[in-house]
Amino acid sequence: MGGVAAAGWVLLFLVLQEGPLAYSSRDLLRLSPKDYAKPDYTLYHQKSSILQAVQDTVSANPRTMKLETVQKEDKKYKSTMQVVTVEPAGLSSDHASKARVLIDYGEHAREFISAELGLRLLQVLADPAAVIRAVGDVQRGQHIVTLLDRVVFTILPMENANGRDTVERGQLCERKNGRGVDTNRNWSVDWGKKEKDYSAAEEDPGAGPFSEPETQLVLEIARAFQPHVWLNVHSGMEAMFVPWDHQSKVAPEASEALKILQTIKRDLFTSRCVVGSGGKSVGYLAHGTATDFMFQELKVPLSYTWEIYGDLKADVNDCFRMFNPIGRKEVEATIELWLKATFRLIELLPSHPAISSIFQPHSSSSSSS
Repeated sequence: MGGVAAAGWVLLFLVLQEGPLAYSSRDLLRLSPKDYAKPDYTLYHQKSSILQAVQDTVSANPRTMKLETVQKEDKKYKSTMQVVTVEPAGLSSDHASKARVLIDYGEHAREFISAELGLRLLQVLADPAAVIRAVGDVQRGQHIVTLLDRVVFTILPMENANGRDTVERGQLCERKNGRGVDTNRNWSVDWGKKEKDYSAAEEDPGAGPFSEPETQLVLEIARAFQPHVWLNVHSGMEAMFVPWDHQSKVAPEASEALKILQTIKRDLFTSRCVVGSGGKSVGYLAHGTATDFMFQELKVPLSYTWEIYGDLKADVNDCFRMFNPIGRKEVEATIELWLKATFRLIELLPSHPAISSIFQPHSSSSSSS
């Protein structure tokens, strides 16, 4: 989600949660534009290099990874997207008996840290020893490696490559796609509804549901894959959400998925990580989101949005600082923490009733999606 226009709502929410002295006005950074943070490409990959790194990682692991490049065009606007299949037990043509996990990184252009996490996850999944190191506990890591034999991933390393070009040209607050549409407002569930603080600069939903090639591609991928887990990775705060985004409540059918997030928070995070529904927890409603669609229309039982970083003290126009960690130590700490969260999610998948049978010994029956 992560809109600049909603930053004030997020700040107010945290003040209410953590107390009025948590973020006083004098704590907020007041910088002139010349002091705004810019991408440090010794810490972050440029678009071309991150896509090449994805290709290199897949090429080095042909037994467990496969890369496809898909594209769509509408009115001379073309979107090209990498789609990576990762099957730790070895690539197969039949995924019916496995837990299917679809992860979307880089949907919003300015959120560089999302795509960095996606690349690192691919690199770690290539090596069981790296998984164990990322988990940080040998016994639990070995157990997760075993569970991964029952999992297949479809990973979108950078959904919004065209928007990323715009940011790399210097428009550091841009989150929309290459023709000015927020693809996370372009899905059909409650599409087009505008809140009082709506800003087209942030949340333009497009000419209609699925008007954008990016949205069309992700929809086709999801329908073909039939995921049990949808994970949409953003930045702007530190949070883990279940549906709904367009209502200020947790969907009753998401209660089991919510329990998993609550366990992850208890195990890995301090009180600053918000857990709940996107609509209630952020303090504003979002309409036409991918997560609400995956949950309502495709019946994905574990539909999540994660927000993996946010500097809520940053000036509202200092967008790169607001949405991305700046120093090397902070970048690494963010990636390491959310890798642990990702593998903790995998570890907890057997606890969800919709897919628990997949992880039973010698289970070969397919579960609902």
